[in-house]
Amino acid sequence: MESISIKNLKFSLRTYVKSELPRVTGKSLSGVLSKTLNEVKIANTIFMPSSVNILDGVNISLERGEMLCISGKSGAGKSSLLRVIAGLEKASDGEISLFGEPIKSNEWTALSMAQKGIGFVFQNSALISDLTVKENIAIPLLYHNMGTNEEIEQKVNRALLLMLANGFANDYPYSLSLGMRKRVAVARSWAMDAKILLLDEPTAGLDRNSRINFLSLMNNLRELYKTTIIMVVSDLQIAYDTNSKISFLMDKKLTPPMYFDEIKDNADPRIRAMAG
Repeated sequence: MESISIKNLKFSLRTYVKSELPRVTGKSLSGVLSKTLNEVKIANTIFMPSSVNILDGVNISLERGEMLCISGKSGAGKSSLLRVIAGLEKASDGEISLFGEPIKSNEWTALSMAQKGIGFVFQNSALISDLTVKENIAIPLLYHNMGTNEEIEQKVNRALLLMLANGFANDYPYSLSLGMRKRVAVARSWAMDAKILLLDEPTAGLDRNSRINFLSLMNNLRELYKTTIIMVVSDLQIAYDTNSKISFLMDKKLTPPMYFDEIKDNADPRIRAMAG
């Protein structure tokens, strides 16, 4: 069954461009400026609202339990793509369906997407420093009223066990290794009944053993629970180690998915170059 389908996704980032002050004849400068909406004036320089196209026609189609790695040059829009899918940024255009159900544009919000089974894992884990591991996982469940206290405790314990973090339930984030913090962040998202996980550079900064352990746990999610995973990566070897396909964000679009062994024979020299 298809878990997620994205068609012709577009995203423009709002920004401001520097503009020269207008030449004024017979009018006050403030009177001219007041006719321009949403402008910012700093030290006699005007910054006018503009937009930059980050994504322009992105397509994704994944079955349940599939994993897609997304790579590309720094600044290409990889993290922005995950944020748009999760509803943290508003798409300029495009369609998204989850498990065969089209999502209306007014429902494409962070809250709605979380309720529909999208889990987002930030690169820095985003754990709350003055809460224990167990409390970090429980707090979104409590906020969304996802069961009785007993049911929530069961969800938390199951997520901890799945991520092999149950021995750290009462520890605080500052005392955890980087790898453990990332595993707790995944546990927090998965405990929310996430059927699709979006991970932004989850192995960044991990040593070899921590990286292997983390990817093994991701494979467990796929095999045991048919969790679909979209993962932004810099290390292309991850696609090989997880037997998953990889797409490259180039020219504001995603390339067709390919296996790691297909990269070196790709017709596009830019893709071949990424493989080193």
